[in-house]
Amino acid sequence: MIKTLLLCLLLTACGLTATGPSHNNDSVPRIHRVYNKLTAVKHVSKRNLISCHENTEYLFNTSLGVLCCESCPPGYVAENVGCTKENPKTSCKKCTLGKEYMDHYNYNTKCLRCRGCDEQHGMEIENNCTINQNTKCKCKTDFFCDSAPCHHCAPCDSCANGRVLEPCTDTKNTKCEETGESRQHFIIIGVIILLVLVIVVVFLLRKKRNNQQKKHTISTKHNIEMVPLKYPDIDLSSHIADIAEEMNLEDVLRLVRKLGVLSSRIEVVKSDNQNNAAEAKIKLLELWYQEKGITGAYGALITTLRNLHLRSAADKIEQKMSLLFQNNENLDRI
Repeated sequence: MIKTLLLCLLLTACGLTATGPSHNNDSVPRIHRVYNKLTAVKHVSKRNLISCHENTEYLFNTSLGVLCCESCPPGYVAENVGCTKENPKTSCKKCTLGKEYMDHYNYNTKCLRCRGCDEQHGMEIENNCTINQNTKCKCKTDFFCDSAPCHHCAPCDSCANGRVLEPCTDTKNTKCEETGESRQHFIIIGVIILLVLVIVVVFLLRKKRNNQQKKHTISTKHNIEMVPLKYPDIDLSSHIADIAEEMNLEDVLRLVRKLGVLSSRIEVVKSDNQNNAAEAKIKLLELWYQEKGITGAYGALITTLRNLHLRSAADKIEQKMSLLFQNNENLDRI
């Protein structure tokens, strides 16, 4: 029994000893893996912290990492962008003199075109274009430009009296001294403007007055027309035929209806005189006159004709009646 217990203890001790080293061997690869990751992060951090000179270098990515390449100097541009770790210089090419330029460090692949000075806008060349500087323009003599940047120059003013307070420069126009003649010109212009205003005001006042007079005339005429005319009571029984001659049958029908003759009585007269329009007109007027009577008949006749827009017939009937009335007065005097 004791031997058996001792044997078990020995076996347990051997097992612990055997597992110990194996546990230590498993932990070694994990440590190496962590170390490798930290190393990789360190390399990445170093790559991201790379900084190049602001004006004369630029960043360039390669498969091996980020490099600082030297920029091309003024007057040159990059023939091929990029560089190597062994040769940090960029391959550059020169701009064409007189046509192109580049005025700063760069890694562009094309030069800038030289500017032209527009002679038609009063400009001329001050400094020619070089490979590292653009053309510099200026205003020609007797031209100026008061804006920046200047794109065209304007001609300088000349003083009419020859008195120059400040001469024309590249950036400022001529300043002339005012003379009595200049003031006279302003006075004359002011007087002309004042006269034009007076004429306009007078014209408007006259137009307003004429309009008021026209309105007054129209109003007066309207009032006159609105005053009922007083017609004499003339015996029309012997003049019915003369009155009928001044109208056609349709006008007579409109007239008698307007004067209040019943439609039934009108239809009887029309039926009795279907083939004789002249007789129908006379009969219709006689029918009206019989119903109306002499009092107010003549005035009603003329007024109704005018209301029906039969003014021509009304005027002719009035002329006839006036002649008859005058003849009757003359006979009475005799």
